[in-house]
Amino acid sequence: MVRVSEQYRQRRRAQIVEAASGCFLEHGYEGASMHRIIAATGLSAGALYNHFPSKQELVLAAAGAALDRVLAGDGADPAGDGADPAFEPAEWLVALLERLAADPATTRLLLVTWGAAATDPALGALAGEHLGRLRALVARRYGRWAVEELGLDEAAAQEWTGMFAQAILSVLQGWVVQSCLLPGFDPEAYRDYARTLAAP
Repeated sequence: MVRVSEQYRQRRRAQIVEAASGCFLEHGYEGASMHRIIAATGLSAGALYNHFPSKQELVLAAAGAALDRVLAGDGADPAGDGADPAFEPAEWLVALLERLAADPATTRLLLVTWGAAATDPALGALAGEHLGRLRALVARRYGRWAVEELGLDEAAAQEWTGMFAQAILSVLQGWVVQSCLLPGFDPEAYRDYARTLAAP
């Protein structure tokens, strides 16, 4: 039996995710059948299911990869503990919104995924884990800042960031929904709102 490297597996997964993302964007979650996705990848059904056993896992991987591209410019410290002497709460949030604005395909893919999650229990559970990780990232970014700049002790900072992370997450989700669906959506006014909410 031929063994493949982890690097090869990751490249193949990325290839599948890219093809699936195009299908989800073109046909929506329901319309992007596994048959369509398999055809778009050019792989066999067995090869695809070896990487992604279900469409739910595939759409979450597609949305996760898209969001990772937006978060790639986050500037988080390599240690992952949230420490960043240049961190500015409001501008960090606005920068995320600006990266979403520059990548409308990601915004639409997130909306497709979250919309489908509302009626698909299996996808809803996976999407909940995905959003939980995003909320944890926000809490981590603001947590060290709350200690160093607001003078909170660790316990108070944890309580504050737990609450504040939910508010920041709602701003990101609001951008996704409103920028895709709201007629006359004003991105600059929304960024001003984000600055006001996230200002210390």
